[in-house]
Amino acid sequence: MLTTDKQPKKHCHQFTCMTTPCEIILYAKRAKDAKKVAYLIEKNTRRLEQKYNFFSDNSFISTINNRSVAVVKIDAETHQVLSLVKALSANTNNIFDITTGTLKQCAKLASIDEIEHCRKRLIPYIGADKWWLTPGEIHFANRYVKIDLGGVIKEYAVDQAGAIAKKAGLSALINFGGDIYVNGKKPDNTAFTVAIKNPKNPQQNIAMLTLTDQGLTTSAHYERSRVVEGKSYSHIISNESNKKDSDNSSEENSTASNADNNAKILSATVISSSVLTSGIYSTALMLNANLAIDPEIHVVLIDEQLRLHQNIFN
Repeated sequence: MLTTDKQPKKHCHQFTCMTTPCEIILYAKRAKDAKKVAYLIEKNTRRLEQKYNFFSDNSFISTINNRSVAVVKIDAETHQVLSLVKALSANTNNIFDITTGTLKQCAKLASIDEIEHCRKRLIPYIGADKWWLTPGEIHFANRYVKIDLGGVIKEYAVDQAGAIAKKAGLSALINFGGDIYVNGKKPDNTAFTVAIKNPKNPQQNIAMLTLTDQGLTTSAHYERSRVVEGKSYSHIISNESNKKDSDNSSEENSTASNADNNAKILSATVISSSVLTSGIYSTALMLNANLAIDPEIHVVLIDEQLRLHQNIFN
């Protein structure tokens, strides 16, 4: 007997945004449905890039950072994002800190002495206590602090992409430069498979994971760094006062991954219900591998001997 019920087919869409290659894999019975969803996702991602680009003079973040007053009015979306960041950062003992963006100006300097002097001057002005929210407003404790959502907005964009696909009823794998969200399963009812890279050779995979309705991010120092006079400065910037506090954390604050305290962690992969959550935790774990993590959030740490420390088994 003939049937008109077709199996959903795989449709791919690629673009570059937020200086990152972005890939959308959608399963739809009709190509036009996949094309529409891909268009909506790309449009929204570009909107977020324009709105929250730390390096653009025309972005809303620059408007906030170039303020002449202590209180800036913000829209509902910005308030929502910053509220999530504030809550999740607190869960990392504020190791994840969007005010470390204040230190980015130091990285542009030409010598180690200049960079370190700049950081020493600005560190007293940054920290989670240097900004707070009230309805419709963000407040700052001083004029120097700048907020950077570069470690947040791409992840937020992936979560929104997943929500757009879910609203359209399409299974999807969204991958923005390794920040991944999986919506549903493949048409054959199998889970999507995602690889974790070898941090010493990113062209190779070191582990494979299956995901369903989950977000995954991996943070690693090898991804982006700048070398000044032989010293490498990672894109993951530490607030040294927070890092010092975290290094003194007790044994009971270790992650479920049971990482060796003496092992240097090269990459941290986190799987949770949202990419934003995963991104904040994976960044924080690169600064303190013994950070306390909710057992429902899955962690895979890779050390310098390429050993895996994890609380998930596939």
